[in-house]
Amino acid sequence: MSMYRLLIVDDEPIIVNGLVDFFSQHEKWPLEVYGAYSAEEALELLLQMRLDIVITDIGMPEMDGLQLQKKITQQWPRCKLIFLTGYNDFQFVQEAIRYNGVDYVLKAEGDEAIVRAVEKAIEYSREELRKEQLMQQADKQLRLALPALQKELLRNIVHGDFIAVRRLSEQFAELTVPLDAEREVLMVLARIDSYKPSYSVYDRGLLAYAIQNVVSEFLQGSVHMASVDMEFSRVLWFIQPKASEESGSQHDPSDSENKWSNCASFVQGSLESIQQTCKELLEVPISFVMDNNPAPWTEASQLYETYNRMLSQGLGMGTELLLTCRSTAPEPQSAPFNAGKMKKRLELLKLQLENGQKEAFDSTYLELMNEGARYPDESGIRQEIYYSLVPMFLACINRDRIGDLGPQLDTSKLTHMESHSSWGAVTEYLHGISSAVFAKTQAGMQHEEHTVVKKIHRYIHDNLDGDVSLVRIGDVVGHNSKYLSRLYKKITGEDLSQYIANTKLSRAQTLLKETEMKIYEISAAVGFLSEPYFYRFFRNAAGITPQEYRDMHTRTNT
Repeated sequence: MSMYRLLIVDDEPIIVNGLVDFFSQHEKWPLEVYGAYSAEEALELLLQMRLDIVITDIGMPEMDGLQLQKKITQQWPRCKLIFLTGYNDFQFVQEAIRYNGVDYVLKAEGDEAIVRAVEKAIEYSREELRKEQLMQQADKQLRLALPALQKELLRNIVHGDFIAVRRLSEQFAELTVPLDAEREVLMVLARIDSYKPSYSVYDRGLLAYAIQNVVSEFLQGSVHMASVDMEFSRVLWFIQPKASEESGSQHDPSDSENKWSNCASFVQGSLESIQQTCKELLEVPISFVMDNNPAPWTEASQLYETYNRMLSQGLGMGTELLLTCRSTAPEPQSAPFNAGKMKKRLELLKLQLENGQKEAFDSTYLELMNEGARYPDESGIRQEIYYSLVPMFLACINRDRIGDLGPQLDTSKLTHMESHSSWGAVTEYLHGISSAVFAKTQAGMQHEEHTVVKKIHRYIHDNLDGDVSLVRIGDVVGHNSKYLSRLYKKITGEDLSQYIANTKLSRAQTLLKETEMKIYEISAAVGFLSEPYFYRFFRNAAGITPQEYRDMHTRTNT
């Protein structure tokens, strides 16, 4: 087990000596413990040896803890700092965290909080070492995962993910996709017409991979391309002609149209040979559909839907087909419906509903319902949208046990679209359902938050003589300590650390006034294992020492 060097810096020798003795005798961790009574003395040690953890008072004369921190991190960037802070040091703490301060402990929290902070720093250091050891392995794994990530991005584009399309150039660069996001693209869709009955899921996946290799053999030298296997035995290719400088010819802006035309002719002319090769080598019949004209990336989703529609009706019901989109596509009776985009919107709506994002949900919901308004009732598309939304609402209502949504919302209508008079009425009804769900979940969340605050207060009052550090309280109520601090501040308007300090002070004042307990006994009763820390805390908080406070109230009572 690695040895860690711990340095304790404070301008009060009694604090330094007490903590040095305490940690030197601590057998849980392998520690070399050093003490310094000033920042200057700490800097001398800094030049002599590597430091792993430094506990320092944030407010010292000549050089404060923040200045010391900057010098330490310049020399030993991985050194973890723990700041001991008093009653009014929060502005310093905020700056310290920006400079790699691992933690801070209110002196009011006592020695147990310091112990936990050191434990956290050691664990943090170990975690850093583990991360470094894993970096090369992670890099290797990322390279292995790159093809899968590329395919996931291409699927998102095809399914109408507007975020994927909006950040295309950036994502192509990150994932080394061999295509240009600023240029249009040719799309070719293949359908595996049939499989041998004995083929397993693995066999089918291997076959799709083999088909992509065959296509690459025919096309790769002349074009840039990327492929992705889709649902329903489909494989999709994205193709762009190589730039003039790549093919060795002079760049002529006027030949751009010819370049795309030649590229489309080359691809289309190769499809029959690809078909034949797959039939002979892989023993699989394949159909292809493509558009001879390039399309912008923003239309990729719609074009994919058109291709799929062509392969599922009319001539597309045959086998070993070579279809061209412009000449063969059946005429739609209305604007084509993008099922992929609807699927993405439904996934987004579900996520927004579960996460309580009402404004985002309302925006996405209205986009979807306005899309449905474009189609006549007899098209069936409105029914498809409606009955895709219903399971989402039912799942949310049942999972969260929401129950009654109010007298104005008849949930029996939820599974009967015909009970609504118009698409506008449908839109209004489902929006009312979603609003009621959001209201119920918000009320439940607020109740849960106030329950958490009550648990926090109860634990602090019952354990004031023990560990009331933020980490321990977080463990008790089941939340991360940093999140817990933010949650408490949001609900009560008060810092949790401040509440702990105020509670300790109030309890100490009560014991000083109403009992004859010794000062050291009162110190222990409010969670201080070190009496000097208690004196310092009390003086900072009340402006006088504990004994002065007791004497003052003794005179008042007499």
